Amino acid sequence: MVRHIVMINYKDEVNQRQRDDFAKLIRETVSQLPGTKNVVAGKALEVEGKPRYGYALFVDFDSEAALKTYIENPTHKAAEAQMAPFPSETLISDYLY
Repeated sequence: MVRHIVMINYKDEVNQRQRDDFAKLIRETVSQLPGTKNVVAGKALEVEGKPRYGYALFVDFDSEAALKTYIENPTHKAAEAQMAPFPSETLISDYLY
């Protein structure tokens, strides 16, 4: 299995409603793409201090090939384009497990 992780900090001018609406849109869109499993998006908690990133998206795939297919999917590319104006910072990592 492969886990795709996208960590996000939003620009200050992006309000909470926009953040929530975008998270919902991403969960719904990504979960419908072929090969995706266990799509989770959420806000970080401050249990152990202020987190480095405020929001995260986690998506699982059966293989690296499935992840690559997802990345090249036109719907994924469109979602990335919609997201472009919102984050001040992102970190994307993929892990084999």
